[in-house]
Amino acid sequence: MTPVKVLLSILSLFLTLGVMALAYPEDGIHIGDTTLRYPKLSQVFEKAETKTDSAGNEVKVEQVDPEEAIRQMMEETKQKQFAAFSDSLKYYEDFFREGRTRFDLPGDDLTWFDRFFQSLQNAQKDSTTVHVIHYGDSQLEEDRISSTIREDLQTEFGGNGPGLLPAVMHIPSQSTSQWNNGDMKRYIIFGPKEEQATHNRYGPLAQVGELNGSAVVGIKKRESKKDMFPHVGGYSTIKVLAGKKGNLKLRLTYEHMVNDSVGVNADGTTKYKLKNKKETADAPAYEELNKLRVYTWKLPDTTSNIKLYLSGRTEIYGISVDGEYGVAVDNVAMRGSSGTIFHKIDSELLAESYKAVNAKLIIMEYGGNMVPSMTTKTLDWSKKLITRQIQAVQRANPEADILFIGPAHMAKQFNGKWQTYPGLGITIKMLREVALENGLAYWDMHRVMGGEGSMIKWVKKSPPLGFTDHVHFTRRGAAYMGDLFCSSLHMYYDYYQFRDRHNLNDSKLKDIRKFSDKKKADADTTKVIDLNEEKAKSTETGGGL
Repeated sequence: MTPVKVLLSILSLFLTLGVMALAYPEDGIHIGDTTLRYPKLSQVFEKAETKTDSAGNEVKVEQVDPEEAIRQMMEETKQKQFAAFSDSLKYYEDFFREGRTRFDLPGDDLTWFDRFFQSLQNAQKDSTTVHVIHYGDSQLEEDRISSTIREDLQTEFGGNGPGLLPAVMHIPSQSTSQWNNGDMKRYIIFGPKEEQATHNRYGPLAQVGELNGSAVVGIKKRESKKDMFPHVGGYSTIKVLAGKKGNLKLRLTYEHMVNDSVGVNADGTTKYKLKNKKETADAPAYEELNKLRVYTWKLPDTTSNIKLYLSGRTEIYGISVDGEYGVAVDNVAMRGSSGTIFHKIDSELLAESYKAVNAKLIIMEYGGNMVPSMTTKTLDWSKKLITRQIQAVQRANPEADILFIGPAHMAKQFNGKWQTYPGLGITIKMLREVALENGLAYWDMHRVMGGEGSMIKWVKKSPPLGFTDHVHFTRRGAAYMGDLFCSSLHMYYDYYQFRDRHNLNDSKLKDIRKFSDKKKADADTTKVIDLNEEKAKSTETGGGL
């Protein structure tokens, strides 16, 4: 039983006894020759006015006020609670204040992640999928960093699959194999002019597949010798986000393992063999919005290999490949981008897409491509541009939290020696300010790495964590960065659970902090007294320093 429940039980008992004492007749209840009496409150808490000591003398004893006795009991119980919680609270808050991998939070609000954590817990309860969309530059290519975060969150909160994928995969993923052929062309908003569309309907992946005829898209879990990403397979929910204009016909096939009878055993029982069976899914559910059509399959079996057959003339903004419920992490890598493209995307289409996939956390990992050209002269302009991107995403999805990840340490050669880019420090400072001013959390990847000169050290590690360009992570380095991110996020989730488990609101947390401060002050005072006593003893015995 928790201390709170014990306290409530004691208070309930005293309340019941108090009511009985007030209601009971002063002269008792007479039943025949018997009289039943009940003591008054003053008698319950009253102590004898005198007592006899060992010498036979009477000693006066002051009476105890009943209300004061209850108050003292409640205060003692509260102090025991505070003592039990103060060490845990100090452990969390020390990390949040000084930990190298901590998040910087607007207003130092340690409850900033609560809404996101609640969404993850609800996904398990309600059998829905929460999407985390991880935007970034070339550091994310091949599903690096994102794949580690995905695997960690899916292990904790449930979920399967690689999440939201483009219709045409341009750069291969280390976790998922995707191919396509047919009459579909890819346009991107963050690339060369010739690769951009003549419109702004790019959707949540900042790219669009334009279908003019027939095409096939294949998606399969990439087999790994070490099976590094066990949750990236096992899909059962497939969504296609398509344009409202034009026409589209869809067919989905998938493979799954079945026990197929292949004969009879010697004892007469049926002999089975595990086989891979190809199925054609039923027609998808269909939802039509103002700018978007959403097609959804809920498969009766899990699969790690699907083929999507498309025909018609329309735009495909993404294919979401998920499990039955849990969390999905979508990897959106934009080589060469500084993330200054969100204000260019059709806002209504973006909003409907976020809603269709239930996006509750948007991660914006940018800044590295700003660093080489960043100076004090371009600082204000860059700040306004990044602010505009953040506000565009906030307008499209006010129900989601946005987390900004700043650039890692970057170095270039000056006179044959690797040194930090001159513009790195002011870029990080600017991005942190913009994030916090707009209500975003900020994760300082430069600080997480170890600060000044850290990429030079990462490149020299064996095996190396950074490429020899002293800008990008190796796969191992990216995975390590993803692990550091998840470890930090788990600290905030543990703190969320700690507060929820013990029903600790802001008022209680303040009281616990006051208790801890007083406890520390008392301990410091005791140390001073002990030190003075030791000095006095040393002086008396003729000792000294």
